[in-house]
Amino acid sequence: MLKYSPYYKRILRLAMPVVFAQVGQLTTQFADTAMVGNFGGENPVPLAAVALGSSLFLLIYLAALGLALSITPIVGEQYARGDNGIVGKLLTNSIFYCTAIGIIATIAAVALRPFIGVLGEWMSSPGQSVEAVSEMALPYYDMLIWSIIPLMLFLAVKQFLEGIGNTSTAMWITLAGNALNIALNYIFIFGKCGFEAMGAEGAGLATLLSRIMQLVAIALYFLYAKMLRPYKEHLSIAAISLESLRSLIRVGYPISFQMVLESAAFILSSILALSFGEVAAGSMQVAFSIANIAWMITVAIGSASTIVMSHIYGNGHHAELRPTVTATYHLGLAWATIMALIFVLFREPMAALFTDNAGVVALTSQLMLLIAIYQFSDAVQGLSISMMRGLQDVKIIMPIVLCSYLGLNIPIGCYLAYGLDMGCRGLVIGLIVGLSTAALLTLIRLRRTVAKYAQ
Repeated sequence: MLKYSPYYKRILRLAMPVVFAQVGQLTTQFADTAMVGNFGGENPVPLAAVALGSSLFLLIYLAALGLALSITPIVGEQYARGDNGIVGKLLTNSIFYCTAIGIIATIAAVALRPFIGVLGEWMSSPGQSVEAVSEMALPYYDMLIWSIIPLMLFLAVKQFLEGIGNTSTAMWITLAGNALNIALNYIFIFGKCGFEAMGAEGAGLATLLSRIMQLVAIALYFLYAKMLRPYKEHLSIAAISLESLRSLIRVGYPISFQMVLESAAFILSSILALSFGEVAAGSMQVAFSIANIAWMITVAIGSASTIVMSHIYGNGHHAELRPTVTATYHLGLAWATIMALIFVLFREPMAALFTDNAGVVALTSQLMLLIAIYQFSDAVQGLSISMMRGLQDVKIIMPIVLCSYLGLNIPIGCYLAYGLDMGCRGLVIGLIVGLSTAALLTLIRLRRTVAKYAQ
């Protein structure tokens, strides 16, 4: 294990700022839920409206985010080669690329707006007014739509900075944005400082304003940071090239496809749980909320591994690939082991933090045992895909996720849930099968790719 110490340090040095940013984001999500829930009191409509608007927006956001993630490995490769001119031109193309994605995503979000009502029918609980939930969800969703372009412009610079090994700047800006979001939530949701109480719409407005301020902050850093001067010299509209944009899209669209399909599998499982009653639906929601805590740290380790692998790929130090892969798996599986043990040992107290309903707590506790199992496969597939992204080996990801989620996860989950009357437990077992398949296939592919470069 000692021989991997330099690799652990290199990965963790890049990962820790991302971890803090993820924890800040998690805090904001909890604050959003708690504040809107408290505003509604015994009325569940405001909270349901936020859940409804967020569910539809999430798929659009993940599709756009996946496309933007291609910036980091491509910039990282050229940065490692020391060509400031190419890196500077990539910065121009990244900004143009994310602006175009933001415009397209905004149009898509507007086009999907009428489906709020349809999705509301799927997600509504018995006796809950679908019209009331949809009517409140629309203003919240509209605020999220307006936040897409500021968010994508922020991501353009953030992913570029990560490509050159700077993860701390985005961390501080994200944490400041999260703090601002919580403060604005308090003002707009409850109607403080002279404002009228806006409820769910206020949560959306807080998100919009905090994302605009994040963009302003990273733009100021971009303008005045000395470390960016060698790249800003090459900023020019003339630097926009079809070749660079094609490279970004080539790496980005399989990542986007994977993120959307994997998230869709979890969202569909949550929606299908509604057919088993309120207790089952609530239990799935709580269980997945807890599981997201573990996943966010895995994302941070994966983001760091993408940067490291792209630098190794760029500078041609291929002998470092295999120990970097091993060290990444060590860190990811160590974290998965810790979280699996926590989920098993403290499943009931953790569930009780979210609800007082005894039925939901009992069923959530059972689901947490299953979720503890998939921590390992989830870590392996997430880290494998992150490292493959660093090596720009992404085309294979699409058939892997199609086989894993559409071919196995959803059909097996539905068969177990409905055919064998296992309910939402069957849906989670389906996720275990899908994630395990993805873990095995991506692991095999990554080993082959690393072996090819090692030769």
